[in-house]
Amino acid sequence: MVPRAMTLRDDAEAIFHAAVAAVQPEVLMPQHMQRDGDRLWFPAIELEWQLDRNVRLAAFGKAAPGMVRAAEAILGEHIVAGIASVPVGTAPHDGVTAFHPGAADNLPDHAAMEAAKHIHDLAVGASADELLLVLISGGGSALLPLPAAGIALEQKLATTHALASAGATISELNAVRRHLSALKGGQLAQLATPAMVAALAISDVIGDPLPDIASGSTVGDTSTYGDCLAIVERLGTELPPAVAAHLERGAAGALEETLTTTPANARTAVIGSNRIALEAAVAAAAARGYAAGIVTDALQGEARDAGKQVAHRIAGERGRRCLLWGGETTVTVTGDGRGGCSQELALAAAIELAGSAGAGLLAAGTDGQDGPTDAAGAWVDGGTRPGRGAQAALDANDSHGFLAPTSALFRPGLTGTNVMDIVIGLVDR
Repeated sequence: MVPRAMTLRDDAEAIFHAAVAAVQPEVLMPQHMQRDGDRLWFPAIELEWQLDRNVRLAAFGKAAPGMVRAAEAILGEHIVAGIASVPVGTAPHDGVTAFHPGAADNLPDHAAMEAAKHIHDLAVGASADELLLVLISGGGSALLPLPAAGIALEQKLATTHALASAGATISELNAVRRHLSALKGGQLAQLATPAMVAALAISDVIGDPLPDIASGSTVGDTSTYGDCLAIVERLGTELPPAVAAHLERGAAGALEETLTTTPANARTAVIGSNRIALEAAVAAAAARGYAAGIVTDALQGEARDAGKQVAHRIAGERGRRCLLWGGETTVTVTGDGRGGCSQELALAAAIELAGSAGAGLLAAGTDGQDGPTDAAGAWVDGGTRPGRGAQAALDANDSHGFLAPTSALFRPGLTGTNVMDIVIGLVDR
């Protein structure tokens, strides 16, 4: 007889894979980029384009490989040049679009910066009779790291790390990134003028705000240098001197602000989101006999606090139920352990669920990667906490180190998409 907890875990993993399948680029792209002969139609942005070997393609993010393959299948010979900044480990590509792997461990690096330079040049070279097709997805900030003049990549990376470790939200991180970038905050679209720019995005941000998806390279930005300084002050973060000076000069009016309005030549739409994945998860859970529902697609805050809240909700359920959460939490790093938001959430939940039969949860990143680890997240239930070390591991931010020996880690590999994180809570009792 299969133990109940194992059956729940199998169901949770199947539900996760169904959710991720619904937001694959190969599924989403044909819905939002439709070709009829030489006529190309983008329904979400109400743009019609006459194809005549006049499309340039720029892609960046964890879903870039699939988005590029789908675009090439639709456009064929009409793509005259293409550059894609893709995650390390992406399979080689023999299409017209050149793949440039970078951002190892989901962090900006010089390989990604070189790819960003190529994308910069691709945009600058576009003419008035060409379309620049920009394919954006989560992880795009790390894969498009072209710093503003006077800022070194290492300084920008140190700034991002310091802010993230202090608990900055994704919106706060992106506001600062935009003001340290040569491409973000609408600048990529501006560089492509006078070409038309059509951008399709798979969102990895709560609420799908366009300026925050990969830091908004094709849309206007309402944040300011002053906002960035306020974020830094609130978090008490020490910045590299060159970065601090750059932000201070900007706040004083000595540097031009990012674009406050979207360039007239650009149109951008979200084609994939966490909500779409959660709705697919509901259907998959229902097919397995669960009464399923979405609690929220805006889960945020400290991962450990979210884990406690989710566990309390699950612990109070009876029957055969599936509860779903989506969003993106944060971790304020105070220890020296390894892990990610989903693993920390799962460990905090495991402590609360200790001894609870017939209930468990899978917390995982839809991109297949949680922090600088090889896991997407973890499955935990009432039997996951074998000793007193769980709280100590949580205090040390060592969720990965604690969960690995318990076989709790979930390792699906890179999924080819990214719509933040999901939590699948299952009850059968």
